[in-house]
Amino acid sequence: MATKVTGGCQCGTVRYELTGEPQMLYVCHCLDCQKQSSSAFGMSLIVDPENVKFQRGEDSLNTWITRGEDGSIKKCAFCRNCGTRIFHGTGNEEEPVSIKAGSLDDTRWLKPIAHIWLRSSQPWLSINRDQSHCFEKEPDDENELARQWKTQRNFGDS
Repeated sequence: MATKVTGGCQCGTVRYELTGEPQMLYVCHCLDCQKQSSSAFGMSLIVDPENVKFQRGEDSLNTWITRGEDGSIKKCAFCRNCGTRIFHGTGNEEEPVSIKAGSLDDTRWLKPIAHIWLRSSQPWLSINRDQSHCFEKEPDDENELARQWKTQRNFGDS
């Protein structure tokens, strides 16, 4: 890993460090991500849960459970003080989690491998479909996206 990658919530109560390389980063345009980010989309940095080390504030995280449009369970963790969304997961501690990429301290190095759930995207948003992997819903093979991410990224380089 070339650079230390850290993040946290807006109020500073929750702080974390990523200790291993992410599996991939994508932009999600589903209605849930639009709602949780209060924006046009959410960015999901997929990491192994053992690679997320809380420096402080893990006990300040609240969680709630919802279901995605595809019916899958989504455990959402956020700072109980300021409400910043930190990660999503399935609740299975062995499965990858989705760090909400906007919670990183330095986001300049982020380059998404794909845009997903474009059928829900805002009509004014312009995406170059020739330069991005684009999916109307969830991709059939996220493993292929992860392979492409690894060939195109050097984790932590700015």
